[in-house]
Amino acid sequence: MKRPPAVLVLSLLMAGLPHRPVPAITRLEADVRIHRSLAEAVPSRQAPVLLVFFSTGCASCYDELFQARLAVEKAGWPLTVIGVCQGPADELRLLLEKYAWTLPVVLDRRRLLFRRFGVEALPYKAVLVGGRTVYKDNPYSGYSRRWEELAACLKKLFSG
Repeated sequence: MKRPPAVLVLSLLMAGLPHRPVPAITRLEADVRIHRSLAEAVPSRQAPVLLVFFSTGCASCYDELFQARLAVEKAGWPLTVIGVCQGPADELRLLLEKYAWTLPVVLDRRRLLFRRFGVEALPYKAVLVGGRTVYKDNPYSGYSRRWEELAACLKKLFSG
């Protein structure tokens, strides 16, 4: 015996069911904050910040951005995670809205921050306290080693 097409079976099953409208999928509005400079993103130069340099076209880069936020929140360290990206503004906005990223991000189109911190490869992290650099990634260290060095720096900085 030949089986009926799935569409026919589905329509026969649905014929006896009351019609319920399907709710529209709504887009969550995220308070995306894209800034033109670090001074704009962090008005107080005294506030400690973790800069995470990333690219919208690099999945491991923005993974590191989210991992940094999670690590800071989990440890309770009093610093703000700030993304720094040089890519196209429209791609950056789409990425931030897609993942509902609400922490500040600096769009560094002229690569001022990239040059200031000597960023050679992405992802890259740096910590500023009171406007002075207290940590910069070693681009030649492995992924795990860089996280260990960053964690040790932050523990030392915020313990006691």
